Amino acid sequence: MTNLVKKTKLVTLAALLAFGAASQASAATITFGGQAATDGSGVTSSRIDASNQITALTVSNGYFVETFDSATSYPIGAGGDTQYNIAGSSAGCQVNSPLGITPSALGVVGVRNDSVPNVAAAPAGDTTCYAYTTPETIGTDSFVDIDYSTFLTNIGTIDASLAGSTIDYLGFYWGSVDTYNSFQFFSGDTMVAEITGPELLAQFNGTSGNQSSPASNTYVNIDFSFAESFDNFRVVSSGIAGEFDNIVVGLTQRVPAPGSLAFLGLGLLGLGLGRKFKK
Repeated sequence: MTNLVKKTKLVTLAALLAFGAASQASAATITFGGQAATDGSGVTSSRIDASNQITALTVSNGYFVETFDSATSYPIGAGGDTQYNIAGSSAGCQVNSPLGITPSALGVVGVRNDSVPNVAAAPAGDTTCYAYTTPETIGTDSFVDIDYSTFLTNIGTIDASLAGSTIDYLGFYWGSVDTYNSFQFFSGDTMVAEITGPELLAQFNGTSGNQSSPASNTYVNIDFSFAESFDNFRVVSSGIAGEFDNIVVGLTQRVPAPGSLAFLGLGLLGLGLGRKFKK
């Protein structure tokens, strides 16, 4: 399901002047917690409607949601990508969003709606479709890259008012967290944030691989700074398996306020005059 952001951030002169310092700061803030999803998918972001359904309110609030369920496609009834569905285990499943999904050479990615021992387990309370990655050989790091760069490039064709938007928020429901799982977030080729299984389990004193405890099945929220923004992420696992659902992305158009632009123009004019005087 695709829900699109129409948020606007105002960039002040102070923010522009602080850009250099901000670029040296941490690129992302990671927090935990969401809300109970009413569509049977366990937990979703508290920044959207609990149903995960596309509504006028969701669109105006500006979020994009991937639930891996064909029933929540956008536009409603639109076809999706079923190449990652598992025969006999993926009724009603599909990748709805225009994502570039690339498994590593030694990895497997799948979309399913059941749990199978030694294959994949649905996140706690999730009876809908979810995605997972697992290595072909246990103990060998495998990963799946989920790329939003093409989506961002073409976002203006979906909604002209969103042209030029960047991603400043990502949330996802992480199921049965294991010590060999991690999520890495990139801006181009630069990793701007990472959260590992051991870090999350330590945060909540959770048990690796527990399929029902809230301490091991957690909604993760990542807010990206002005200086950096995420455009693709990588799910890494060297064991069975890395499971996730309800990916929520927030887009932002960073448009300077008219007053700030005028103020900035005066500042640049002053710099130009200063250079002339120095001559």
